[in-house]
Amino acid sequence: MKIVKESTNSFFLMYQQSLMPIQTVRRMLCAALLLVACVSVSQAQNLQAGIDFTTVFPRGEFRQNIDNNGYGVGGQFLIGLGKSPVYAGFDGGFAIYGSQSRDEILSPSIPELRLRVRTTNNIAWTHFLLRLQPRSSKVRPYAEGLVGAKYLFTNTSIRDDFSDEDIASDTNFSDTTSSYGAGGGVQIHLADTGRRSQIVFDTKVRYLRGGNADYLKKGSIIRTPNGVFFDVLSSRTDMVTLHFGVTFRF
Repeated sequence: MKIVKESTNSFFLMYQQSLMPIQTVRRMLCAALLLVACVSVSQAQNLQAGIDFTTVFPRGEFRQNIDNNGYGVGGQFLIGLGKSPVYAGFDGGFAIYGSQSRDEILSPSIPELRLRVRTTNNIAWTHFLLRLQPRSSKVRPYAEGLVGAKYLFTNTSIRDDFSDEDIASDTNFSDTTSSYGAGGGVQIHLADTGRRSQIVFDTKVRYLRGGNADYLKKGSIIRTPNGVFFDVLSSRTDMVTLHFGVTFRF
């Protein structure tokens, strides 16, 4: 546990450092999209695209520091490799594992105008993945391996109390670390949507090991008359994720 005091210069430096993880994630996504574009021409009948609701269960040291689960969404895109039972692709997801909000006046001279200040603790991830799955049958179990990165960040935004729209926002703290693991799931046929396309119910569970990272949780931003302090936590970022959603097969 570390206490970090925020100042204008240190905040600007922290913001610059947070750009590097975003650029890394973008490069990974661009590489995955390039792979999709190159292969999809000849393998258009072997595509899978899905979206799901995701629950994140911190494990190990991460659970000791984060005493609640995270909730969010995820998605994946996979391509069948030839006629083999192997699929390759990428996935991504986002979950909120802590949040708090308060009302503040716009300024002492305008006390009747109030804004909502909301802080969220978030974790995002992206992986390359390989999946082993049969190509036919109404019920298709699968196993998969994943390697990629996690991005943990805390964001504070000012919202209009009437429309609940963001007026301004900024990233208070962020860090990136490695992520890898394995999982398994099952797809159950729901309906045919065309000659070669189907919609299926897709559920899976994954265990994702994560490298060491610095991050905040609910209550880690401490406001005092002398400024703002960050109660920074540090640990591995292992977690189990549970997914329920739908997948389209083409």
